[in-house]
Amino acid sequence: MINEKQILYLLTVAEEHSITAAAKKLFISQPALSRFIREVEDAIGTALFIRERGNLHLTPAGAVYLNGCQEVRQIAQAVKKEIAELTHSQTGKIILGVTPLTGEFVFPAILDAFTQAFPHVELTLREERMNVLDDLVKKGEVDLALVYHSHDPQLAYHFVYENRIYLQLPPTFAFENKSSPTAVGFPTVAPTALAQQPLILLKKGRELREIADHFLATFQLVPPKILETENIHLASKLVSLGKGFTFVPAIFLRDQKPQSTNLYAEIINYPLKRELYCCHRKNAYLTAAEEFLIGKLPQILA
Repeated sequence: MINEKQILYLLTVAEEHSITAAAKKLFISQPALSRFIREVEDAIGTALFIRERGNLHLTPAGAVYLNGCQEVRQIAQAVKKEIAELTHSQTGKIILGVTPLTGEFVFPAILDAFTQAFPHVELTLREERMNVLDDLVKKGEVDLALVYHSHDPQLAYHFVYENRIYLQLPPTFAFENKSSPTAVGFPTVAPTALAQQPLILLKKGRELREIADHFLATFQLVPPKILETENIHLASKLVSLGKGFTFVPAIFLRDQKPQSTNLYAEIINYPLKRELYCCHRKNAYLTAAEEFLIGKLPQILA
């Protein structure tokens, strides 16, 4: 019967599209991995992989088999968690998947409350790009993940936080007919305020960049200059130095010092926001510590 380690071998080959790359990642020899795949294929009576343009791809039968392996792995992990909770009450480990930015602000906010409630449960982070977190949950590599969407049918989602997005304005910005502050205390500006203004944006592939690009396309704004960075702190610093505008999420502002002189505003009649969810596999067994984390996050970030 195929075991969890062998399932990992198949998943890695499917991800890497190469036995050589998979073997290197798994720290086993290429011949041993090739032999293992042949043995599985012989046992089920059909090929799992085909070679196309130099890469390995799953056959239809391989996709079915691998999906079944993932389900077996998930059941095994759930059973282990349930038994561990019965025999070792309130011990264990939770791996929380986050983006680096979300983790930076969420983890310090939740850690003390979690440690106090579950002193013998280890809470650790797995920091990855948003577009891979769902897959990590489905593969069982993380127990829970904080994501900004709720569309995968294999996952269950719990609302955590409405993360509004604001404009950070350079200190030289002059308001025309400065409006009354919004509910969060920020003034509003018209989209035209950004016409012919330089922008500092996160690099493409980041969700905040996609939101910014959609905003610019909606109002047909073409900045004369866009400076790109991977670091939202750097983007904010450059704005404070008068180098342009940027977009910052509310969760980023939670860490602002009281004496901060940074200027922020909302786009008039165009609220920018994204909703943060905590997700896990549907029908997965949740430990008391995981239930606590899911329930406490909205309270902590409210």
